[in-house]
Amino acid sequence: MVNSVMMKKRWLLPLLISLLLLPCCSEQEKGGQEETGPKAVKVFKLKNSGWDIYEGENYRYGPSIIINDDGSIDAWFAAVGDFYGKWHELYNKTGKNTAYPVSAYGTVGQKFTADVPFWGVKVVSPNWHGQPCGLTLKLFKWDDPSMSYADVVAQPAIATERYTNYADGEKLGITRSEKFPPGTYLWELSESLTDQSGVWLREGEVAGVTSYRNGAPIIEKSHWEAMWSEEETSGDIFWDQASYQRSTDGGKSWTREVISLLPTEFSSDHYSVCDPGAAYWNGYYYIGYTSTENIAMTQNNVYVARSKSQTGPWEKWDGEKWGVNPEPVIRYDGNPEKFGAGEPSIVVVDNTIYFYYSWNDVGTTTRVATAPADDPDWPGKLNERGVAIDKSHIAGADHADVKYCEVTGKFQAIHTADRMSEKGYLVIWESEDGLTFNKIGEVRKNLMPGIHNCGWSGDGKGHIRKGTPQYLSYAYGIGTWGRWKTRWVEIEW
Repeated sequence: MVNSVMMKKRWLLPLLISLLLLPCCSEQEKGGQEETGPKAVKVFKLKNSGWDIYEGENYRYGPSIIINDDGSIDAWFAAVGDFYGKWHELYNKTGKNTAYPVSAYGTVGQKFTADVPFWGVKVVSPNWHGQPCGLTLKLFKWDDPSMSYADVVAQPAIATERYTNYADGEKLGITRSEKFPPGTYLWELSESLTDQSGVWLREGEVAGVTSYRNGAPIIEKSHWEAMWSEEETSGDIFWDQASYQRSTDGGKSWTREVISLLPTEFSSDHYSVCDPGAAYWNGYYYIGYTSTENIAMTQNNVYVARSKSQTGPWEKWDGEKWGVNPEPVIRYDGNPEKFGAGEPSIVVVDNTIYFYYSWNDVGTTTRVATAPADDPDWPGKLNERGVAIDKSHIAGADHADVKYCEVTGKFQAIHTADRMSEKGYLVIWESEDGLTFNKIGEVRKNLMPGIHNCGWSGDGKGHIRKGTPQYLSYAYGIGTWGRWKTRWVEIEW
C-alpha cells in the first residue's frame, strides 16, 4: 500500500530496466545523475520520458515486472478494488444518485423477483455524515400478481430488522442462512428515527423492478439503491486487487487486463491485495502482497500466494501450508497507527530467496528475510535478517524494488523520493550480499511530476541480465488522489 497512513491507494504500471552492451548496475554512464559515497558510482539513466500505459479513471501502480526468455513481459499492478458478493442490482449503476430521507415519504419500498434461492437483500442507507439515524427494514412475499402494495404490507413480514445509528452508507440487510426461495418480494423501509435516516435514489430503468414512495410507484425512471445476493457475503468493499497484463513489444501495447489475484472474503486479507511483488521459479509464479486486518488501513502485514499461471487460480500460504485461508508470512507488531509491513520484492540468488518488504514504524525502512528456494514450503522457513535499507532520512521515500545484476554480481534497489511532488526522483541502492545496502546515486531526469511507487524489470528470479532490455514503470499525478496515470520507460546503462 502507499506508504502513508492517511492515504488510501497508490497505483502504477510496471517499469523495466534495459541492460545493453555496457557493464550493468555499477559502472554506468552518469548522465547528469548525482554521485554519492566515498567512491563515486555512476548509475543508469532513462532513455527518454517514456509513455503512459494507463490513463484510466483510477490507478494501476506498484508494478512488478518479469522479462521472459522470449522477451515478452509479464506485469502485475495494484488496481482499484470492488465489492464482495455476486449482487443482483435493483438499480442502474450508471445513473446519477440522490439521497432522500425516508421520513419525507413515511415508507419506501421496492418490488423485485429472484429467480433462484437467495441469501439476502440489502439497501444502501446514508445518514448525512454520521448523523443520528434509525430505520426498520421488512421483507414481504408478493405471491399474487393481483395484490396491491397495501395488500402485501398488510401481511405479516417474513423477516424484519431494526437498524439504529448505522454507518453512513451502510447496507441495511435482511439475510438468512437457510435461503429464501425463488419468487417475487417487496422490501420496505419505515419508522424513521430522524430526518437523517435515508436512502439513495438512482436514475435509470431496470427491467422487472418497481420502486415505491409511500405505497405509490415512482413514475420517474429511477430506483432505490438496493440489491440481492444468492450467496452469503459481507458486501464490503475491498480496497485493492492485483491486475495482470502482457506485452510482446517492449511495453508499447498490452493484452487486455485480467484481474489476477483477489483478497479472500472473511479472511486475514479480507480488505485488500495490494503492492504485488511477483517472481517465478521451479514452475510456480509467486506474488507477495500487502494486506491488513485493520479497517483503518494501517498495521499492514505481508502475504504470499502461488500459482502455475500468471492469472491464477492461486493458493495462499495459511501459516502451515498452501491453501485457501491466508495468514501473514510477515506480521507487523509495531505501532498500530503506522503503515506497518508490506510492499514485498522477491529475488532468488544461489538457491536463496531474498524476501524484501517495507517496515514503516518509527522510521521508513526495507527489511529482508531469507529462505531456501528449493523448499516448496519456503514461506514457513523465512529467516528475518533485519534492516537492509534505511530510508528514514530521505523525504517522501516509498517502497524499494530490488533486483540482482548478473554482470556485477550485486543487488540493486530503487525507490522514489519526494513522492507525489513536482520534484520527485529515484534513489538507487546497492549491496554485495543482499542484506545491507548503500546509496549509490539518484535519477532526476526524464521523470514525470508526481512520481510514486515505482518498479523495474528483471527475470523470474529478479535478475537483470546483460543484453536484455529493461524498463521502469511508475504511477504519477499531483492533486488528484487515487487518479494516477502509469508511466513506462526504457533504461540505459
